[in-house]
Amino acid sequence: MTHQKMIGTENPGLIVLLIDQSSSMKDAYGDSSKAQIAADAVNSLIYEIQEASYAGSTIKPRCRVAVIGYGAEIKVIASAMINELAEHYTTTRRVSKQLRGEQIEFEVPVWVEPTAVNGTPMREAFERALELISDWAAAQQNSYPPVVINITDGEPNDMSGARRAAAAISAIRTLDGEALLFNVHVSSRQTGEIVLPSSAANLDEFGTFLFDISSPLPETLLAQGHSAGFAPQAGARGFVYNASPETLIKLLAFGSMNLR
Repeated sequence: MTHQKMIGTENPGLIVLLIDQSSSMKDAYGDSSKAQIAADAVNSLIYEIQEASYAGSTIKPRCRVAVIGYGAEIKVIASAMINELAEHYTTTRRVSKQLRGEQIEFEVPVWVEPTAVNGTPMREAFERALELISDWAAAQQNSYPPVVINITDGEPNDMSGARRAAAAISAIRTLDGEALLFNVHVSSRQTGEIVLPSSAANLDEFGTFLFDISSPLPETLLAQGHSAGFAPQAGARGFVYNASPETLIKLLAFGSMNLR
C-alpha cells in the first residue's frame, strides 16, 4: 500500500500551496473576500504544521512548506523547512476558531498577504511547483510523496498547458507513491458545492478540467477522509467545487494531514 510513510527529520514531507491571486479573488466570499480567506487559511495551515513539529521547545525540520502565488506574476512567497519559516513571518493576525464547542481567538503568524491582480497563469504556477517537487523527490525518495494543493476561483489562461503541467506533477513519485495534486475551487456562489467527487457528473467544463487533473485518493486517504468529516467513495478525487470557506479549511487540513 502506498502513501503511508511517516514523516520525520530523516524523511521529511513536502507541501506546496498554490494560491490564485487573479483580480477576481477580490470578490466577496463568506464574510470577507476570496483573497483574504484563502490567505488566512494558508497562514493557519502553516501555523498548524509548525505547532505539530514541536518537540519540547524546538521546532523540528519535519516538513518543507512552499507557497506560490499566481496572478500578476508567479511568486514563490515562501519555501523552507518549517523550523525556518517559523522565524520569517511578516506580521501576525487575530483569527477565530471553534475548539471543543467554544469559539476562541488567537494570534497566528502571517506569511501570505491577500492579493488580487491580473489573470490566472495556472500553467506557470504548476510548472514552478513541478520544479520544486521534482528536485525534492529526487533527494527524498524514502519520504511521503509531495502534496500540492491549488486554491483557485477561475479558469487558467492556458487550460491545455495547465493540464499538461498537472499531469507532470502527478507523475512525480517517491518509493511511497505518486505526488498528490488537490484542487479547491472557491466561488462567491455559495450553492452547488461538490466535495471529493468520484465522477465529473454535474460539473461544467471548468469543473471537469479540475476534476480530471486532481489526484485519485489512494486507499489510505479514502479511509482518512471519513475521519476528517468527508464521505469519499471509491474513485474519489482530491477536488472540491464551489467550496465554502469552511470546506476550504477542511480540505487543506485533510490534504496535509499526513504531513503534520
